Amino acid sequence: MSEGIKAGRIAPREMLGIAGAGVRLALSRPCLPYILVPVLVNALLLALGGLWMFSYLGGLVTTPLASCLPECLSFIASLISLAIAALLIFVGCYLFSTLATIIASPFYGALAAVAERELLGHPPVQTTLWQDLGDVPRIMARELRKQAFFWPWALFIALLWFIPAIDLLVPLLWFLLSSFMGCLQFCDYAYDNHKVPFARMKSDLREHLPTTLIFGASVSLLMVIPLANLLLPPVAVCAGVAYYARMGAPQGASEVSRVGS
Repeated sequence: MSEGIKAGRIAPREMLGIAGAGVRLALSRPCLPYILVPVLVNALLLALGGLWMFSYLGGLVTTPLASCLPECLSFIASLISLAIAALLIFVGCYLFSTLATIIASPFYGALAAVAERELLGHPPVQTTLWQDLGDVPRIMARELRKQAFFWPWALFIALLWFIPAIDLLVPLLWFLLSSFMGCLQFCDYAYDNHKVPFARMKSDLREHLPTTLIFGASVSLLMVIPLANLLLPPVAVCAGVAYYARMGAPQGASEVSRVGS
């Protein structure tokens, strides 16, 4: 475990308290100012991305489909078009929410710091604009490190689709990867604020793998739901802080129980 982190067994039922702590922290007065910009960035990207996907990709797929079928089977084209539209919504929400999370990561780092002080009862720390800007390169480098971890595994799993028999494991492997990545993405802000190495953070999450996967699976599923995914990232950042504290020193565990109750 990381320096200053003392492992304690986390029961799956405790994740409800951690999720509640995330919601309460995100809605607390000290955290609200740090949520506005990320939510606006998320809304803008989802709106522009959705407009592009439906105006360009939707027509690119559905128009040839309708032309290939006789008029008496046009209802089949309509059904397939609806299925494609649903798929575009889910995929688009996930991709553009992920992109918005990367762009807004400096704000999420600041949000995680404020949420941790609020959770553990630490006094506010005054920083200057130049100090905050000085952290941006480190935060963005950390985001690139996350993507460098994710994409090789994603490509490896995608290649398994072409191997008979093994391809049956692809949905399970993708679920496990996206769940682990969902937790890693939002817990990392607290780790990065404490300058904990990326490899050590992954080790900590693997040590609590069942609850890590519960956290990440919940985030990944909510990320594909329109409107819900607008507010999800800030809440997930705050829940990640609570999860980090629950894995940490005893005072962190007691504070999570208090906030999550």
